[in-house]
Amino acid sequence: MSAGRRIETIAVHAGFEPAESLGSVTPPLYQTATFVAGDTAELEAINAGTKRGYVYSRVRNPTVLAAEQRVAALESAESAVLFGSGMAAVAGALAPFLTAGDEVVALPDIYGGSIRYFTDALPRQGVTVRWAPSLDPAGVAACIGPATKIVYAETPTNPLVRVVDLAALAEIARAAGALLVVDGTLGGPMNQRPLALGADLVVHSASKYLNGHGDLIAGVVVGARKLTRAVRSAQQASGAILDPFGAWLLLRGMTTFAVRMAQHNLNGLAVASWLADHPAVRAVHYPGLPSHPDHALARRQMTGYGGLVSFEVADGAAARRVVDGCRIFAIGPSIGGVESLVSQPGNTSHHSVSPERRASMGISEGLVRLSCGIEAAEDLIADLETALAAV
Repeated sequence: MSAGRRIETIAVHAGFEPAESLGSVTPPLYQTATFVAGDTAELEAINAGTKRGYVYSRVRNPTVLAAEQRVAALESAESAVLFGSGMAAVAGALAPFLTAGDEVVALPDIYGGSIRYFTDALPRQGVTVRWAPSLDPAGVAACIGPATKIVYAETPTNPLVRVVDLAALAEIARAAGALLVVDGTLGGPMNQRPLALGADLVVHSASKYLNGHGDLIAGVVVGARKLTRAVRSAQQASGAILDPFGAWLLLRGMTTFAVRMAQHNLNGLAVASWLADHPAVRAVHYPGLPSHPDHALARRQMTGYGGLVSFEVADGAAARRVVDGCRIFAIGPSIGGVESLVSQPGNTSHHSVSPERRASMGISEGLVRLSCGIEAAEDLIADLETALAAV
């Protein structure tokens, strides 16, 4: 269905054929735990994989499968595995490929929940995490050792919107016989294709841009079937699945993915450009601006820059006044929805990270994070102008 199609078409149609569902124009919701077989021979054939069918929704469900196929098509990948949350997807992408004694090399600028998983959960499983000193590929390469099995990166990063050179990291990981796993949530498959740049697996918090409507918690791992087969096997054993209704919401959300992303890109750039000229703003972090340290790389690696913008004011008190002064930008912890949100990362995305570590990452107390939705850019700017007047 998706071969040769553009992403706008893939987002609407991939993973579903109306002719297979009584002509329904939208994918049906199979809200069931169990599927019955006509007889024992049929059940055995389904279990053996010689007959297409379904037995139990923890293992396979047609609504979930349709959503997985659509995500895979958006990423031009062979396969995708949906999880009950973005963090479940992060864990699901790593667990099948790690055993006690293995090492992970992680880039330092990643989501706070991922930092918590890497510092709390993985060491208890006997896995050593080596933190690269910076996003520079040379620093990552210096951390690689004979026990390295995975190199983990996020790009663009949350909340500083840095961009990581994926082609260079892929070469480093490949030379070491390691997998490159990339959290591509902020780029989304419209703005960035990590698999095409050499990544082995891509993780998304599907709650964000893929769904885009603030009504779903979900995650997904995408890649070649030889890798996702192991991911799916571990998932079936652990039960960290996405439910059918969640998959149906994701299918509905993805139909508007391309048009939403186009508006997120426009609004992010408009807001970042306006903030860059405001006298109360000390710095703006957005890779679409020529002043951004990764702007040249972003132009090579991305086709759009998304709706996440962060900026710095004088101190934490000033940042709090900005956040509390917004009216269209609501205070909330997520990103990537149709609605605009604002927060201080220390209260949301990196709340579980110590103030000392946040400071070492460049997350200042005066940092404000914006998720620009799809409202009129002029209204978003006016809202920020009012809020910044209090600084």
